[in-house]
Amino acid sequence: MKRLVATLSLAVALWPGFALCQSNRLPLPKPVFTAKTVIIFNNTHNEAVEQGATEALKRWGKLTVVDDPDLADITLTFDKKSAHEGTSSQKTDKDGTPSSNYSLSFSSSIHMHATLKGDSTSFYDATTTESKKKAGAECVTDLQQAYISGR
Repeated sequence: MKRLVATLSLAVALWPGFALCQSNRLPLPKPVFTAKTVIIFNNTHNEAVEQGATEALKRWGKLTVVDDPDLADITLTFDKKSAHEGTSSQKTDKDGTPSSNYSLSFSSSIHMHATLKGDSTSFYDATTTESKKKAGAECVTDLQQAYISGR
């Protein structure tokens, strides 16, 4: 039990370090810099992700969010991935008494894929372990930083 508590404590202590948005760092295609409109497809089943993305796009001011895919120059698609992993161990103490330990960890992440109108290939991908509004905002902010740096 002590080992399980120590493992969980370490996981919780390290968790904030994994919350940073990870993204691809390829140069952005030239049409991205002339794009004016964006549509958001939210496949996370959590409205807050879309709200966070929309708020971040409004703060940025570069792209206008539209509801019609035919009017959108860029499409942002948000998906959620969940994973779990279990590990078990068995040992025998010095008295010959066997003991077992089982630990289970759960994780989830939000993925954003950005595509240009008429293209099915993503030109920008971002992933974060944040959830809800912060996830949507973080992925859009990461795209904004890539845009500003000209990547």
